[in-house]
Amino acid sequence: MKNPGPILRRLLAALLLAPAAAFCAPYPNGGSQALNRFVTPNGDGKNDTFIFRCYNPRYSGVTGKIYDLAGRVAGTMRVKSSNNADYFDLLEWVPDSGGKKRGGIYIYRIRIEATVYKGTIVLIR
Repeated sequence: MKNPGPILRRLLAALLLAPAAAFCAPYPNGGSQALNRFVTPNGDGKNDTFIFRCYNPRYSGVTGKIYDLAGRVAGTMRVKSSNNADYFDLLEWVPDSGGKKRGGIYIYRIRIEATVYKGTIVLIR
């Protein structure tokens, strides 16, 4: 492959920066993990949003951002539920909030205390 093109270079860079593994470090009750990596915001109620389940036994502040392959912020995740008895918080990204996002590959970055979780999301239109 002589010249892979800018899109392929961005994709390869994104995969290097954000491993595709959906599951993060294990915890006694399961683990922090992306519950769905393929998002189809078509209004059918199935996979319309990206949800990340975060193990948070100390009820620490959790932040989550979504980036496009160029590194621009595409969205901010909101806490869907927190302070649950099982110590898990749910963070959610609604792709169409703040303007309709284009289909493609996005990168999530979630921070809880000193731990950062990164991975990829595929937005299918």
